[in-house]
This record gives sequence, C-alpha cells and structure tokens, in this order.
Amino acid sequence: MFSPHGGPLFFGVNRWTLSHDASTNPQSFEVHHLGHHKVNSLQKPSALYRAELWQLGIAAARRMSPARCARWTAALADFYWRFGRRRRETVVRNVLPGVDNDHQRAQRVSRELYHNFSQKLSDLWQYEAGASIDGLFHEWTGWEHFAAAREKKRGILLVTPHLGNWEFGAPPLAQRGIKLLVITLAEPQGRFTQMRERSRARWGIETLVIGNDPFAFVEIIRRLEGGATVALLIDRPPQGSAIEVNLFGRPFQASIAAAELARASHCVVLPVYLPRAASGYSAHVLPAIDYDRPTLRDREARRALTQNIVSAFEPAIRQYINQWYHFVPIWNA
Repeated sequence: MFSPHGGPLFFGVNRWTLSHDASTNPQSFEVHHLGHHKVNSLQKPSALYRAELWQLGIAAARRMSPARCARWTAALADFYWRFGRRRRETVVRNVLPGVDNDHQRAQRVSRELYHNFSQKLSDLWQYEAGASIDGLFHEWTGWEHFAAAREKKRGILLVTPHLGNWEFGAPPLAQRGIKLLVITLAEPQGRFTQMRERSRARWGIETLVIGNDPFAFVEIIRRLEGGATVALLIDRPPQGSAIEVNLFGRPFQASIAAAELARASHCVVLPVYLPRAASGYSAHVLPAIDYDRPTLRDREARRALTQNIVSAFEPAIRQYINQWYHFVPIWNA
C-alpha cells in the first residue's frame, strides 16, 4: 500500500520559507533557506511510494475493470493493515482527536480509512491510466461560491485538506473551462514527478513543481496576481511553513502558505473538499474565507487566517474522518 507524504495539489515549503517586509509589495518577497531537519522513518513516505510500483498500478488498472481493480487494491490495503503495524498505529493516533479520543472507535475508523484509501487509489490509477472519471461524480455543492470568487477578478486559491480524493477536483474545473495550476513538491524520484505531471497534462492541467528553486514561489504570486486558479493542501506542512492552530481542541500544525499568498497577491481563499460516498464523489465549495489584507503584515493575523481556514474544514474532517488520509504523524507528541 502507498502512503504519499505530499501528493498532488500540494503546496508548502520544503527547505525554504517565505517572508515579506512590512509592505504587501511582492517585489519585497524573500525566501530563506531552512536547512535540513531530522525526521524519523514514520515521517517519511512509505518505501512503496515509488515510480516502479505506481507504474505497475496504472498498468494493472488499464487491464482491469473498475470493480476488479478496486478489489485488488482492497486486498493490498488489508495486507498493509495487518502487517504494517507501525503505520497502522500512526493512523489510529491521527484519527483519535476526531473521534473524541474513543480508542475502540479509532481502531474501527482506521480500518475503514485503509479500505477507503484503497478505493481512492483504484480510482486514481484508473484516472491516470486515461479513463474518464465523469461517472464518479454525483454532486456539486457551493458552486455559487466559486462563481462569486471569479466575479472578483482576482486570483483564486483553492485550499483543501487531505480529505477524500483531492486530485479529482481538477478535471471538472477543466471541463468548465477553468485552467487549474497544480502546485506539488517533487516526488521521491525525478521520473515519478514527471510521470505524475504527464498524467495531469492529459487533462489540460498545468503542474508547477516546487523543488529547491526559491523563485518558484514568486511565480505562484505572479500567477495569482494575473487571476489564475491555484490549488494547495493545508493540513500537512513541511516544518518551515507550519504554524500552530487548533483542531478538535488540540494544537495542530497547519500550513501558513495560504495566508502568505493572500498577503502577497490578495487572492480569494476558497475552501473545497471532495469526499467519496457509495454513489461517487461529491465536490463541496465552501464560502470564501474573509481577511483584511493590510493586517496580514502581522504574523498573528496570518495565524488567525490559517486558523479560520482550518476551522472551516473541521466539521467536514469530523464527518469524513475515515477519508482523512494521513499515514505520517500529524499531532505533536
């Protein structure tokens, strides 16, 4: 089974962090190197998350019906649940706050999470193999919020947690004539990064890979200032872009990147999430997160904006806790 640490639609700072001077002028945008941070083995992606096995999964998806592929990935998930004890225990700890610290329920939810992740993986491999996903969507809610955001004639920053199948938000937007810029960290292997990029390109989705180039962040600001729609994940940031907020009554590390980009580009911050039900995926667009741009000069104001983003997602994460896919530790010890 695969447990991607970053994954698609991911924006964060790896070995770089962002800062401005007191102005909101992007000309003053600065990037500071953070150096390397020691991480234990559980904080790294699974060794199974690699190009060769991903290609094998896509090749299998091409030769299988969706139902058969789902059964195959479910068997993989069951094996990983049974024999990947340390990852399993990590997942149980991750969901505990979302189930009111009920350990028995956390065990059950975690088992469901592995099964749901196997379905997500099956759907994603079918998608990357070139299959249409139109039949997988059965509901859109909150589209009026996206329409209202477009009327503002500003860049749109779609923020989402690792909830459901965040990768699937891009094709429906592309079908509506909305070009999406997907920001991603480099995958564990260079050719893996290129492979994922080509898969998105087939659907008309552009990818901007964030590596060690600090000027990539300047490009994101430039795109947002030009009215682009950009997507990012906010709930598993690298150490350099993490800020402490509150989730389920506990301290939680979220990405400050959305607040930094709002400060730099005055973009509309729009929360979205895509859970899966028995009948298929639902895309939910929440109201835009309001903020006062001049106040974002203060770090506490950026923390408060990050808190508001996380709080907007808390009910959805609680409702779909068995689709909140974190296979690395996310809570402070």
